[in-house]
Amino acid sequence: MVLANNIGGRGRQLLLPYAIYGAFAFLAMVLEKNDFFVAAGCVLLVAASVMGLYFYKKDQSLVSFRFLLSVFWTAGEGLGVMQLSNLQSPWTNQTWLSFGGFYLLFLAGYEAIEVYLSKRAATLESKGQISKKEVTKEQFQNRLFCCIRIVSLVTFATFVLEAVILGYVPLFSTETHAYDHFHISGVHYFTVSCMFTHSLTLIYLLTYTEKKKDRQPLGKGKIIQLFVYNALSASIPILSVSKFQFILTLALPILIFLLMRPNVNKKKLFAMLGAAAAVVIAAAVFMTIRRNYEPGYLNSIFQMKDENMPLFLQYAYMYIANNYSNFNCLTQAMQQGLVAHTYGLKQLFPVFALTGLKFVFPALVAFEMPVTIKELNTLTLIYDAYYDFGLIGVLLFGLILGAVCAALTQKIRKSRNPILYLFYAQLALYLTLSFFSSWFTVPTTWFWFALTWALYLYVKK
Repeated sequence: MVLANNIGGRGRQLLLPYAIYGAFAFLAMVLEKNDFFVAAGCVLLVAASVMGLYFYKKDQSLVSFRFLLSVFWTAGEGLGVMQLSNLQSPWTNQTWLSFGGFYLLFLAGYEAIEVYLSKRAATLESKGQISKKEVTKEQFQNRLFCCIRIVSLVTFATFVLEAVILGYVPLFSTETHAYDHFHISGVHYFTVSCMFTHSLTLIYLLTYTEKKKDRQPLGKGKIIQLFVYNALSASIPILSVSKFQFILTLALPILIFLLMRPNVNKKKLFAMLGAAAAVVIAAAVFMTIRRNYEPGYLNSIFQMKDENMPLFLQYAYMYIANNYSNFNCLTQAMQQGLVAHTYGLKQLFPVFALTGLKFVFPALVAFEMPVTIKELNTLTLIYDAYYDFGLIGVLLFGLILGAVCAALTQKIRKSRNPILYLFYAQLALYLTLSFFSSWFTVPTTWFWFALTWALYLYVKK
């Protein structure tokens, strides 16, 4: 009887987050169907806060995968459903089911693999089958420094190569969309990998000496080299006038720091995040000016219902909310028969791009992309999964992604290879910006994974 009560209690505890989110999502959907758009958005914002707090307490981390997806995916959904722009329209039932189903299946996949791997690790440990052989910290440090040097010099060299071949640097160009045309096929993958330099440097510094009593000076030579390598890499997003690349460059080290120093002083944490936000805002304003937009261009693009809303609020809102509307456009187009499911071709795009097959067989990638307006064509994480297989594809994608995130979480607890922090930070970044891109069907994402894997093997060898 006691055992049955314990099992029942654990079952109720496991189902609690699903029930809480389900209640919030259902209420928001009812409100949205009755045209209470802002109220529906507020309900989802509360849901993001509640679910985020629940998983923060459960995982004890500000960068746990479940915490990040709960906060940013659900909060973004809340902003999207408010429909503050004339570009947005009421959501279809498929849209609601996709957004909620993806999140719930992610949690289910994560929970299942976490339980399985925990039991498996306990079994192996009891049998003495867990290997304790590790590379020394000094070897880690030496190889990390080589990684920093290689990534920095190679990415800056490819940037210079692109600038020479194309004949201009976007920062100094008077063309409105100069950055959009600043790339050479195959070469640009290396250029945009510049953000790894800062992340690797932070990992190097945080693993150089973990205990105060062991601290030794780095030496002037290494300090100067690190400064030069990071300065070269930091100049690339600025010279390219790439706000997105700049955000990635800043966000990855922040995620890594919070992962490696989970018990950081809260005052220092808020100061660090405040400083980062200030830098991002200042850089965004500067780069927007350097994009050479015509007066009134952004206002005409965003089409806000409240025309007096400050431009920086319009920009922030549409940067997030319109991506959910773009997904809704896809479900509407499917229902109207304007587009059809692609049965895997959309999600195989990285293969076609990285192998060059897209140039040989253009029909493989020639699919219409239903969006609200062509200038605002960023997508959510699940866009291509729905394009391929509909709701089933979204649910399966969420399940697999949750399982992968749980496996990486378990792996990083057991391995001392510091490159795993870079793997983790990338996945955490994609969940944080889950409202912005399909990520896993972007060739650059898989190039970054391949590069990280190469660095992982080099450090581990």
